[in-house]
Amino acid sequence: MLHRYPREVAEGVFALGGWWGALAYLAVGTETLLIDTGVARVAGAIQRAIQTTGVSPAAIDQIVLTHYDYDHSGSAAQLARDLDAPVVIHEADAALVANPSESPGLRRLLYHQPVPQVLRWESPEIAMTLREGDTVGDWQVMHTPGHTPGSMSLVRDDVGIVGDALVYMLGQLRPNVRHLSTDMAAQEASTRRLADTALRTVLPGHYAPCTKPEAMEELRRRLES
Repeated sequence: MLHRYPREVAEGVFALGGWWGALAYLAVGTETLLIDTGVARVAGAIQRAIQTTGVSPAAIDQIVLTHYDYDHSGSAAQLARDLDAPVVIHEADAALVANPSESPGLRRLLYHQPVPQVLRWESPEIAMTLREGDTVGDWQVMHTPGHTPGSMSLVRDDVGIVGDALVYMLGQLRPNVRHLSTDMAAQEASTRRLADTALRTVLPGHYAPCTKPEAMEELRRRLES
């Protein structure tokens, strides 16, 4: 299925596009948030996508990273400079942004040189860290670890921006793949916790936004079967 971007996927929430398959979102409310920033060297493309929604990139108040991986944080440093906007992340991932070679388990192999250099990844400066229950703009932080220690979701009413805690493909919400998890037990617990919410629009970091209202209920039933 061809997905057209940018497009509004919930009231005041735009899927800007996918870079290396990683989706970035714009959320407009009491604060204007850019959620995730794709890979390195796509800052210009993201700013052009923001302009297409009718929002000025200069209006961005904060850049929020759902987790520290290359494909979500890659252009954060450049966008922070271009937009004069602070970068925020969950406290459990903040140290890994600064020292990604300390990543848990086999994931650390992805963050040893020359990989960051080849990918032209620049560690963004983190202005503030978040934790469970904090708010950023109109959104409440839900700590959904497993994929990374500090993976987090942002929830506003029945809309959730869930990073890599879930994926949406072939018409179904699914847990992310096991081999990318830093803690499988935590990932399973986060999947179940999200499935128990009343979210009707679920915006993952990969494949496609999920605007299918019954998708979370379907996931919950599959987990219970």
